[in-house]
Order: sequence, then structure tokens, then C-alpha cells
Amino acid sequence: MMPLTLSSLPPEVLSAVCEHLPLSDLARLIRTSKFLAWIGTRLLYDRGFFSTVLPKARFSIARLRSQFILAYFDTNSEKLLAASDAKGWSILHHVAAAGNTALMNVLLKNGANVSVRNFDGETPLHTALDKGKEAIAARLMDAGADILSPANGRPILAFVHANTSQTFVEKLISAIRDAGGDISHCTPDGHTALHYASRRGYDRLVSILVANGADVFAANKYGHPPLISAILHKRVGVSKTLLRAMKSDPHGYDINEPIASLKNVPEPWVPEKSRFYDDGDTLLHSAVGTWSSDTVQLLLDFGANPLAQNNIRNREPKTPFDIAVLGRCPELVILIAGFKDPPAFWTSNGYIQEGFETCIREAYSGTVRVLCELYMEKKVHLDLAAAADAMLETCTYYGDHVPDQDVNDTITYLVSAGVNINAQDKSGRTPLHLLCGFGNGEDQDDARIRLMKYLLNCGADWRIRDWEGNTVLDTAAKEWESESDSLMSPDSVIRHILSTISPVAGRLVAE
Repeated sequence: MMPLTLSSLPPEVLSAVCEHLPLSDLARLIRTSKFLAWIGTRLLYDRGFFSTVLPKARFSIARLRSQFILAYFDTNSEKLLAASDAKGWSILHHVAAAGNTALMNVLLKNGANVSVRNFDGETPLHTALDKGKEAIAARLMDAGADILSPANGRPILAFVHANTSQTFVEKLISAIRDAGGDISHCTPDGHTALHYASRRGYDRLVSILVANGADVFAANKYGHPPLISAILHKRVGVSKTLLRAMKSDPHGYDINEPIASLKNVPEPWVPEKSRFYDDGDTLLHSAVGTWSSDTVQLLLDFGANPLAQNNIRNREPKTPFDIAVLGRCPELVILIAGFKDPPAFWTSNGYIQEGFETCIREAYSGTVRVLCELYMEKKVHLDLAAAADAMLETCTYYGDHVPDQDVNDTITYLVSAGVNINAQDKSGRTPLHLLCGFGNGEDQDDARIRLMKYLLNCGADWRIRDWEGNTVLDTAAKEWESESDSLMSPDSVIRHILSTISPVAGRLVAE
């Protein structure tokens, strides 16, 4: 008669069945009853820990806490502790990563080396800290784990998880000091623990380290204090904590002093190499190069000078405001121009003009607006003749790469600042001539017509002829394309515009 359940089978038969099951099925099977666990546990762990299968299986197994697992670990601890996976992780590393205190206690009771290292030089304590397993980390520390030797060049505090409690971090700091260590020590990789926490944006950990005496001025091997790492990675909360600590230091901190060069600093310490990073930059220069409004605002609040000049070899020095303009970043231009107590005049070595013209040609209307407003307030010098040449290029800049309204707004801001509305290019064409490039869709045609109306209202002369003798009416008629979606020809449109804007123009057109 056939048995009704697996449990009815003789143990030796069940054992043979278990030996042929896939590892995942065997793991599920032994969870179904104590009897099956008694039969299959040894087989499961012998295969999981001592075959080549299985860092992933080992990691999941290490989370289990049954009496059979504990007994297995107790009986086989010597063999388990001698094994390692392809990355050099011991069973102690896996148990630490899983946070399995019960298995950890069994292994420690059986003489585990608490400072065993994987191929990256990390001990189980490093693993526990990195995974945020405080109880395991505390147990390993109590068991005498090495807390001073760096792992992969990094200090032990560089492995602390962002959510680790203040109580535990302070316990670790005390242990380091009791062992003769320095929490601000620059380890072989060239950075302090505060550099790592600052770069990662670990607000709470940074606050704990600073409160417990970590040196906020300690330089890494590139000559940068932790604040540089925080700024470059746009860690606003961390940056604020560090700035407050530096500002309150008895020796003070000059936020406008040049920082060490960023040019030879590799990732991940400089996440994005800005083309604007130059020698002699201040902290604000570098922050502007990250295009982070929040970071720039923070530095301005702490007294950073947007007109501080860097020291570029063989070139005129730049200010942070120059970089914001050259970078075509309207948010930063607006932010810096509007900060508290702005200068009476925004000085530059030609970079504002260069950036202004680039923003005109590429229709960065926000930056153009701010600079035009500063010009009209007599707070910045701009060459409007050169701006007129750039404006002529903008009249042909419509397309999918830029909203039509940005082109129109750019030109209207320039006209309001006094740019010559009748400027001519090398072929004698005015903005009105250039705006006659119809035929690229109804929306774009409408945008061009709206701008032409504006220019004509502002006094643009439609009678000016290009070098071939064409007025804007002639150009409109010649350049019209048959595939246009417009309902009337551009010649008719422009005649209608002229007749409605000015009675005099209307009579001239009629003639």
C-alpha cells in the first residue's frame, strides 16, 4: 500500500529524494515540517555552503533561524568558517550582511575570526555597517573586531549606513578613540570619513561626526575639505551643516578664497567634469558649474561673492556670474542677479557679452531678459550693436529644438533694451526679411507673424531693401513655399498687417 504522505516514507528514502531535489525546492520542503527539516537540513546546507552554486543561496540561507539551522552551524562551524565564495566572502560576512544575530553568536562561540577579510579587504564588521545591521556590528565590536585598519583604503566610519543611530555611531567613535585612532585621519585612499559622508549626502551622519569633533577643515589628497565634496554633489543639507561649523570655527573660514584645482580629480569625487572648472575658482565658481540653484543660493546666503575672480592661466579671469551667463542658465543668472545686496555694477572681462550673444543666438530668453533689465538699470555694460547681429541669427532659429515663443521673447527683450530694430546682416536683410522664412508649419508661421506685428508696431521699416533690392514684401512673395499650411499667402498677410498698423503704410502698400 502506498504511503499517504512524504513523512510516511522511511528516512533513508526521504534522504535520497532530498539529494535529487533542486536547491530551491529542497529549501521549501524542509520548511513544511520538523520531520522533513530534520531529514533535509544537513543536505541543504552541505550543498548550499560547500558547492560552487551559490553566493545568492548562501545569502538567503543565512537569514534562517530554526533550531535545525543553529544545530547544523554548531556542528559544522569549523568547516563553514574555512569556506569562502568567489569574492572572498566568508560565512561570517554573509551572516553579518543578513543581520542574523543567532547564527553570528553560534559562529563566534566556535572561534570565528571576527576580522577575516574578503578580497576587498573588508571584514564582517564593514559588511554589517554597510548594510545597517547595528546589532551585528555591536556584537562584532564586542568580540574584538579590528576597527582601525582601513578596508580598500577607506576608514571604518566610511562604511556606516545613512540610517545608523546616533547612539551606535558615537559608540563606534569612542571605540576608535579608545583604540588610539583619529576619526579625522586621512586613510590610504586619501579621504577622511567626513569626506565620504559628505559626498554621499548623509545628513545625520555628518551632523554626528561634526558634533563629535570631526575636522571640517581636513583636506583630502586633492587638497579639498569635505565641503567641496558636498557642494560638487549638490548635498545642500550637508553643505549647510559644514558651512555652519566652518563659520563658527575660532580661526574662521573665508568662503571666497580659491580652492584647489578640480581638473585632475577623478570620479566619483567630481561627478560631472564641467568645462567651466578652472584654476583659482572659489567655491561659488564650482557650485555654479554644477547648475544647482539650491547650492548656489546656500553659498550666497553664507557670503559667497558672485563677482570674485578666478585665476585662469593665459586668459582673462571669470566670475561666478560670468559662468552662469556663459552656461546659458537663466535660473542661476536670475538667482545671482537678484540676491541680497547685489553690486551696483556687474563687472566682467567680456564674458557677460560673450554669454549674452550666445543666449541671443540660441534663444535663452530668460537669461536675455535679466541681462537686458540690468542693462536698462545701468548695472551692466552690453554692446547692443553686437547684440543686433546675434538677433539677426535668432530670427532664423525657429524649429523643434526651441519653443517658438522663446525666439519671440528673446527678440522682444532686445528691442525693449534698445537694440537696432532695423539692423541688417551681410546680405542687407533686416529682421523682417529674415522672418519671412514661412512654410514650416502653421504654429511656426503664426509665431513669425506675431513677431513681425510686434516689430512693425515698434517702428521696424518694411521699406528697407536688401542688397538685391527686395523689400520685406518682395522677400515674402519669393520665399513662400507651396506646401505651407497657411490659408493666405505671406504677401497678403504682411499687406494686411501693414494696412492695419499704420494708415500711412496702408496707403503706400496700396500704391
